Amino acid sequence: MSLSPQRQLDNYLSQFAEKQVDGKYLGLYDGEQRFGRVFAWLHEQYNNAFEFMNYKAPQGVGGHFNADPSRELMEVNETYSDLLRIASKAGIRIETKPEYQRVIDSSRGWLGPSGGSPIPEGLTPIEVEYYDTVFETKESGMTLAGTNRVPLRFVGEGSYALVHEFTDPNYGIRFARKRLKKDADPKEVERFHREFDIMRRFDFPYILKVYRYDESDNSYTMEYCEHTLKDYISHNNQKMPLGARHKMAMQFLYAMNFLHKHGVYHRDLSYGNVLIHTYGDGGAFMVKVSDFGLAKERDSDLTSTGSSMKGSIRDPFLGSFKDFGPVNDIYVIGFILNYIFTGRRDLLTDGSPLGSIIQKCSATKPAERYQTVEDIIREMKKLRDSRTALQSA
Repeated sequence: MSLSPQRQLDNYLSQFAEKQVDGKYLGLYDGEQRFGRVFAWLHEQYNNAFEFMNYKAPQGVGGHFNADPSRELMEVNETYSDLLRIASKAGIRIETKPEYQRVIDSSRGWLGPSGGSPIPEGLTPIEVEYYDTVFETKESGMTLAGTNRVPLRFVGEGSYALVHEFTDPNYGIRFARKRLKKDADPKEVERFHREFDIMRRFDFPYILKVYRYDESDNSYTMEYCEHTLKDYISHNNQKMPLGARHKMAMQFLYAMNFLHKHGVYHRDLSYGNVLIHTYGDGGAFMVKVSDFGLAKERDSDLTSTGSSMKGSIRDPFLGSFKDFGPVNDIYVIGFILNYIFTGRRDLLTDGSPLGSIIQKCSATKPAERYQTVEDIIREMKKLRDSRTALQSA
């Protein structure tokens, strides 16, 4: 009876427990608990080989790579190939720094087992990495109840989490999975769990819906959206009609009004965490506000007063995250509305009705801003009823 892929992988990795590895390389892979030692060993072996290649062919004009180093590098390449193959069977994809992958791929064609090997012209100098990781694990699949392992496709990552998309074979529906990075500290784990708990409470069309939290790897399943606001507008800015822009703006405002009415302030709004779910080729869409990792609840004492100021758009008047209130979200709302209507990040200053709304949202002094999202919705509805006001934007 053959062993499971996970057992095969464990057996393969066990051989590296006895291999000597320089501590400076082990330190680079503290966050890779399972693969740390094999990654550190490979990194050290490749650095030794690449340093010698640079020495033998310093100007990139070709040179002679000695017989013993040639054979040693061939063996390291075989180890690397075996690792990729066995990890892949276990549903784990390994990503390698492009510069290292370039040299590894090239070396398979010119290394020889005897008499040394000619270093191709242009291969060197190789940029040798001493202070950052070269290898990283990326999950390539996940197991759903009642199914075999389903493939994951990498979508993106933030400062502390990774996002993949997958199709549930039971229903043929695409979902996304957000997973905390393996080296997350306890504070980040708490924040990640709070993000899920806040989103799970709300069932609102324009707030991203979450479904299930997995304690085993600190991940949760959520709706899949094809675009960020930034990507959607940048690709459609020249052809997007004013009516569609107004509809998008209103959906976003309804989401923010809902949150504020329920005592939640987002604190991290950006062009990247307002998502757009599209339907077919007819141009239909729905806004989904996401990423509540820094959200503040009005009546909760769980929000850390020491949280660092984050986000791509910051209210210059806000001195501390603990003082965050509705008007600080409204400051960023002005920038989001501006981007929806113009596709630009610089705020409208043309004195138009739309420009006046945007300027009032993002006024420097909080007292001069709209004080509630309801006030903005009221003014935006007037624009909808006045096509001339929209066209002047």
